[in-house]
Amino acid sequence: MESMTWKNIAIVFIILFVLETGMIVWGIITVRAEEKNINECYYNICNNYEEAYYDDGVCHCYTTDVLGNWVKSKTEYMG
Repeated sequence: MESMTWKNIAIVFIILFVLETGMIVWGIITVRAEEKNINECYYNICNNYEEAYYDDGVCHCYTTDVLGNWVKSKTEYMG
Protein backbone atom coordinates (compact mmCIF):
# COMPACT_ATOMS: atom_id res chain seq x y z
CA MET A 1 0.00 0.00 0.00
CA GLU A 2 2.87 2.40 0.71
CA SER A 3 4.37 1.86 -2.73
CA MET A 4 1.19 3.24 -4.33
CA THR A 5 1.43 6.48 -2.32
CA TRP A 6 4.76 7.67 -3.73
CA LYS A 7 3.67 6.73 -7.26
CA ASN A 8 0.52 8.82 -6.93
CA ILE A 9 2.51 11.75 -5.58
CA ALA A 10 5.00 11.42 -8.46
CA ILE A 11 2.17 11.45 -11.01
CA VAL A 12 0.64 14.55 -9.41
CA PHE A 13 3.99 16.38 -9.46
CA ILE A 14 4.59 15.44 -13.10
CA ILE A 15 1.15 16.78 -14.05
CA LEU A 16 1.79 20.00 -12.11
CA PHE A 17 5.18 20.42 -13.78
CA VAL A 18 3.65 20.02 -17.24
CA LEU A 19 0.89 22.54 -16.43
CA GLU A 20 3.40 25.03 -15.03
CA THR A 21 5.60 24.74 -18.11
CA GLY A 22 2.58 25.25 -20.36
CA MET A 23 1.56 28.39 -18.47
CA ILE A 24 5.09 29.82 -18.70
CA VAL A 25 5.27 29.18 -22.46
CA TRP A 26 1.80 30.74 -22.94
CA GLY A 27 2.90 33.81 -20.94
CA ILE A 28 6.05 34.27 -23.01
CA ILE A 29 4.10 34.00 -26.27
CA THR A 30 1.54 36.55 -25.04
CA VAL A 31 4.20 39.04 -23.93
CA ARG A 32 6.07 38.78 -27.22
CA ALA A 33 2.86 39.38 -29.19
CA GLU A 34 2.12 42.50 -27.12
CA GLU A 35 5.68 43.79 -27.59
CA LYS A 36 5.29 43.32 -31.33
CA ASN A 37 2.07 45.37 -31.29
CA ILE A 38 3.69 48.10 -29.17
CA ASN A 39 6.62 48.38 -31.58
CA GLU A 40 4.23 48.46 -34.54
CA CYS A 41 2.33 51.30 -32.87
CA TYR A 42 5.39 53.38 -31.97
CA TYR A 43 7.55 52.91 -35.05
CA ASN A 44 5.16 52.30 -37.96
CA ILE A 45 1.78 53.85 -37.18
CA CYS A 46 2.81 56.87 -35.08
CA ASN A 47 6.23 57.55 -36.56
CA ASN A 48 5.24 61.09 -37.66
CA TYR A 49 3.75 62.02 -34.27
CA GLU A 50 5.46 63.13 -31.08
CA GLU A 51 4.10 60.47 -28.74
CA ALA A 52 2.30 57.13 -28.97
CA TYR A 53 0.34 55.02 -26.49
CA TYR A 54 -0.76 51.41 -26.99
CA ASP A 55 -3.41 49.79 -24.82
CA ASP A 56 -5.68 46.77 -25.38
CA GLY A 57 -5.22 46.59 -29.13
CA VAL A 58 -5.69 50.32 -29.76
CA CYS A 59 -2.87 52.63 -30.82
CA HIS A 60 -3.19 56.33 -29.93
CA CYS A 61 -0.94 58.98 -31.51
CA TYR A 62 -0.47 62.34 -29.80
CA THR A 63 0.90 65.75 -30.75
CA THR A 64 1.14 68.99 -28.79
CA ASP A 65 -0.96 72.05 -29.43
CA VAL A 66 0.16 75.70 -29.20
CA LEU A 67 -0.11 75.69 -25.38
CA GLY A 68 1.91 72.48 -25.04
CA ASN A 69 -1.02 70.21 -24.16
CA TRP A 70 -1.17 66.70 -25.56
CA VAL A 71 -3.85 66.30 -28.22
CA LYS A 72 -4.89 62.93 -29.63
CA SER A 73 -4.23 63.12 -33.34
CA LYS A 74 -4.85 59.58 -34.53
CA THR A 75 -6.39 56.39 -33.17
CA GLU A 76 -6.04 53.04 -34.88
CA TYR A 77 -7.39 49.64 -33.88
CA MET A 78 -4.77 46.91 -34.16
CA GLY A 79 -6.69 43.67 -34.47
